[in-house]
Amino acid sequence: MLSRVDDWVWDSWFAVDGVTLHAFTLTAPRALGDPELRHINARIGHSVSQDGISWTHLEDALGPTGTDSFDGQATWTGCVVHVEDQWHMFYTGINKRNREREQAIGHAVSTDLLNWKRVSVTASARATDAYALLGNQHDGSEHFRDPWVFRYDNAWHMLVTASDPAGWGTIGHATSDNLVDWTVGSPLVSDSGFRQLEVTQTICIDGKWILIFCAAERDVLRDDVVAGWGTYCAPADGPVGPFHLDKAELFAPNIYAARAVSFRNEWVLLGFLSDGTESGFEGAISDPVPMRVNDRGLLEIDPQQSRG
Repeated sequence: MLSRVDDWVWDSWFAVDGVTLHAFTLTAPRALGDPELRHINARIGHSVSQDGISWTHLEDALGPTGTDSFDGQATWTGCVVHVEDQWHMFYTGINKRNREREQAIGHAVSTDLLNWKRVSVTASARATDAYALLGNQHDGSEHFRDPWVFRYDNAWHMLVTASDPAGWGTIGHATSDNLVDWTVGSPLVSDSGFRQLEVTQTICIDGKWILIFCAAERDVLRDDVVAGWGTYCAPADGPVGPFHLDKAELFAPNIYAARAVSFRNEWVLLGFLSDGTESGFEGAISDPVPMRVNDRGLLEIDPQQSRG
């Protein structure tokens, strides 16, 4: 399990470099006392492992600028991609003026996964009027976070946790030719029936595309989906959809903001442990959980495998 004595860790994303698994995690001091304060005090921690179970903690990868920049207050969830001799991290930033109410996407680069340099002091992507903007009538917040970046059909694509103007959770979408200049397009989902679709990821296993996201029980307003707390999956026609949310299933209860990782020749899931209650937040990330695709084309935990 990935945990720290003096810090909470929660949302995570990963990079595999040879036999080493790098975990980038949201990190905040336990000395804050109230776990809810972690969100506006988050930094991006960095840990490494050879098996996904025993971890060595390194220096933080990235933290807030402390200035009036889009990421001056805190740095939130992201992803890492490798292109030629460079690693690219896309992450969420919140500013000091509006804090968690205003979110945007930043970009940093590294040649060794240890030392990161911001590409720009301005955001790489932020919500447009196709999304719910700051001060909207629903919750007043501009949700645009948790980037998931991948190459598909001769372009780079970014999936983003967002809200549409009607107040529904949606999947934001942006494209780029060079990973630097991004064009924000229309949402990939409308009338989702979810208050939010957090920490989205699309993967292909055994030729089947699957959307992964997380949600709280209160976020699920559809009659055709069982509401719970944890990580969901839904069938997808491809990496940018369409997504069949009517068939979404909670397959990893009590594991939130989970990422699927192909590591040591198997697909595993890692996410932070919580039952959704204030006392149930552990501030730690699970051991890798082996997964498989079932006969419905959805993910399930594989009981035939064990770790450790």
